[in-house]
Amino acid sequence: MNIEHTPRRDIQSLERLNQLAHKNAWALEDLDWSLTVDRERLWAPPEMSPLSYLPSFERLDGVQQRRYNQIFALAICEQFIWFETNFLVDAMESVVRDFDVPEELVTAVNFLTEEEVKHTRMFWRLLEKCEPDWYPTRDYHLFRMTPTQRLLTKSMLRWPRELLVWIWIAIFFEERTGDYCRQYLRYERRNPGAIDPSFLQVHRFHFRDEARHFQLDQHLLGWIYDRAPRWKCRLAGRMFYRVMRGYTSPRNTARQTLRQLGREFPQLERDVIPALERELPLLGQSKEYHRMAFSRKAVGNSLALFAEYPELDRLWPLFQVETRSDNLRRA
Repeated sequence: MNIEHTPRRDIQSLERLNQLAHKNAWALEDLDWSLTVDRERLWAPPEMSPLSYLPSFERLDGVQQRRYNQIFALAICEQFIWFETNFLVDAMESVVRDFDVPEELVTAVNFLTEEEVKHTRMFWRLLEKCEPDWYPTRDYHLFRMTPTQRLLTKSMLRWPRELLVWIWIAIFFEERTGDYCRQYLRYERRNPGAIDPSFLQVHRFHFRDEARHFQLDQHLLGWIYDRAPRWKCRLAGRMFYRVMRGYTSPRNTARQTLRQLGREFPQLERDVIPALERELPLLGQSKEYHRMAFSRKAVGNSLALFAEYPELDRLWPLFQVETRSDNLRRA
């Protein structure tokens, strides 16, 4: 049985999205790479960082909190690189290779793939600029996945026609990425000059593509997911729950940022860092953290879509400040 679906919010046509890709195209050299990285400034809005929501975070002094903020900002760049290159590009290539979709959608997907490769190069250049000793080769220093996450990713990319969870992952993480960019811009407006210009510039350029990408993901939902058999949708729902369960209570990369902080401030390894590690499970129940990361303000379009698909009902207990009924599409 096919699922009928009408998007909660109107999305632009594929023709229009492709026109915008042409019109708004930019190159890496459009960025000012001569900017120096300022280690006396923040590299991310402080409310974005998960550890700032834990009780023991206040035990860090101002210099340590700022350095944690900078390490977190680098971890976010690594996360974007993994998502856009090691996941999204491979998933989008499967659309062209494995699915019967209209030519305009193929064109839009090809635009997205080219842009994600460009984004990856942009983030690598920023990482190498900030911490050249961490990145003698382009390999992750902070980003970590569990063995289960690696297996799930490998499986969905090997069998994209059967394991359609990649569509939901693309939808959620594209909107979450856009919200990261918006938070940078909002914080800069409220606190001019507080964030390092190199980071602000990179996220501003990243933002120029993300809204269009999120709309394209919804076209994929309509052309591929909504036409799939029910068993594939139910399986996607179960797999997406596993993904979101880890994401709504972050631990792996958070531990890596703590270990890096401990290497730079060894005095913290005796009491403060072990306390923060013990407190990490609290993030899954923190309403303040969830309000920042998983609310309608942050990812409202994704939540509205989740509410329309019964196979995603198991997600709602993961969210501390949102319910399905509050996010159902209004007539």
